[in-house]
Amino acid sequence: MTTAMRITGHTPERPKTDCALASRVSGVETQMITEMAGAAFHLERLQSTVGTPEQELAAYKVDMTADRHRDYVLGVAARIRRALDTLTAPYETPADTDTGQAAA
Repeated sequence: MTTAMRITGHTPERPKTDCALASRVSGVETQMITEMAGAAFHLERLQSTVGTPEQELAAYKVDMTADRHRDYVLGVAARIRRALDTLTAPYETPADTDTGQAAA
């Protein structure tokens, strides 16, 4: 949902977030970009500490099978990809434009 912001001659208040990275960059990015940048930072950091799939599976506090865990990980990754595709689709450059110039 998009909301309009009244222009009153002063800088809008920064978005509130619990993420230290997002709080640092929130003054230079839109809220959507800030949230995505913060999420990417956390995922990259997590990826470096996760370990093997077996170690990750062992960290569950409830019964979890390797197949269920695999399906869960792949399902979440697919959701992230769909969300990114939806967010970036309006900014994708069309392959053929009517400007009369050759595509770069």
